[in-house]
Amino acid sequence: MDNGNLTTKTGTLILIGGAEDKLQEKFILRTVYQYCGGSRARITIVPSASVSDESAAEYKEIFTDFGVERVEVVPLFNRRDANESHVVKELESSTGIFIAGGDQSKIAKILHGTRAFAAIQNSYQKHGAIIAGTSAGAAAVSNPMIASGPKGSIPRSGMAKMASGLGLSHYLLVDQHFHQRDRLGRLIAGVLSYPHMLGIGIDEDTAAIVSPDDHLSILGRGTVTIVDACQAQCLNPSTTPQGSPLSFSELIIHMLIAGELFDLNKRSVISKEKTHETFGKSSLSRS
Repeated sequence: MDNGNLTTKTGTLILIGGAEDKLQEKFILRTVYQYCGGSRARITIVPSASVSDESAAEYKEIFTDFGVERVEVVPLFNRRDANESHVVKELESSTGIFIAGGDQSKIAKILHGTRAFAAIQNSYQKHGAIIAGTSAGAAAVSNPMIASGPKGSIPRSGMAKMASGLGLSHYLLVDQHFHQRDRLGRLIAGVLSYPHMLGIGIDEDTAAIVSPDDHLSILGRGTVTIVDACQAQCLNPSTTPQGSPLSFSELIIHMLIAGELFDLNKRSVISKEKTHETFGKSSLSRS
């Protein structure tokens, strides 16, 4: 498949379905910490999806308690702030950028076309930074992205409201709080409209890690649902009356759990034997 500028990136995406454990083992957030460099990490938290930096302060405390060398919050709530030189410097010097939850449309509206937007892309594609996003922060990494849409298991015309995202991936279409909020229908609707993209539905307290070699690995308590419409046959969604069910066939759906591995280029699950071998090497020991 055409992965766009996939071959130029050197970073890793950690896509979290939201509602990750922040009180007990904090396994997913600890994984983010380890991927970003452990105690030597420099993590920048971006709370643009929210209306305040309250949640960012909580994440800062957690990462600081883990032992991160430097954790900074850049409160980017307007485009003026997103063009400040000190913000660009902070983002470009980060080993990890954590995008907090809220409303993914706010992230794009604030960041698009700004120096901060370019700094995030450069940090990921050229400098190998880890980009971690939870909830709306995960949904915003793609371009286009799912901005909103009603719940329901039956895909309907217009169900997935699309918008421009951050463009860190042009081949993944991410949805979050997936089974908890019954979002299968809108993810299917999204990929039927953009069949070159893979739909990635991530449950709460669950993460999908996308490595530079285009393998997707699963962490956490829930599932990751992958929807592949590349070979699907369907009526043109744009000509189906708004709100009407979409007719389709030959859609492929994978449901994966922690420890499993998926090859995004081949659009296939990696065998159990290969999964255990690769997952064991993958690591939480990134430095």
